[in-house]
Amino acid sequence: MDRGAQSRALTLAIVMIVFLALYIFTVFERAFVLIGLHDPIAKTMGAFLLIFPLLGVYVIYAEMRFAVRANRLIARLSREGALPTDDLPLRPSGKADREVATQRVDDLAAAVEQAGERVTWQDLLRLGLMQDAAGHRSDGRRTLVQAIRVERKAPQAESAQRD
Repeated sequence: MDRGAQSRALTLAIVMIVFLALYIFTVFERAFVLIGLHDPIAKTMGAFLLIFPLLGVYVIYAEMRFAVRANRLIARLSREGALPTDDLPLRPSGKADREVATQRVDDLAAAVEQAGERVTWQDLLRLGLMQDAAGHRSDGRRTLVQAIRVERKAPQAESAQRD
C-alpha cells in the first residue's frame, strides 16, 4: 500500500473512531436515563444499550490491533524484500491474477505444512498474503493471525533457548 493510501486509510479510521465515540457517549447517556426510570422494561432497554456499544468498542479495538500488528509484520517482511505478492502478474484492474496466486498458495501451504512445529512467522505471513491475493480472504486472515501469534512467541522461545 502506498503512502497516500495509508494516509487516507488512517484518516478514515480516525474519523470513524471519533464518530463512534460520539455515538457511544450519546447511547450511554440515553441508557442511564432509561435505567433511572421506574419502568422495568425501560431499565432492561437501558442495560442493553450499555452492552451493545461496549461490544462495538471491543470489535473495533480488536480490528485495529490486528491491523497494526499485521502491518508491522508486513513492513518487516517488505524490508527483507520477501513479500510474495510483489511479483504477481496484475489484471487490468490492478488486482493480482487469482489463478497464479492460487497456484502459489498451494506451494506455500505445502512448505508451511512441511515445516510443522518449526514454521516461522515469515512463512505464515507469506501464505496469508498469497491467500488474500488469491481471493481466499478468510483463510488469509486466519493465517495472518497465526503468523502474529508465532512472531509474538518467537522472542520468548529464543530467550528460553539461551537460558
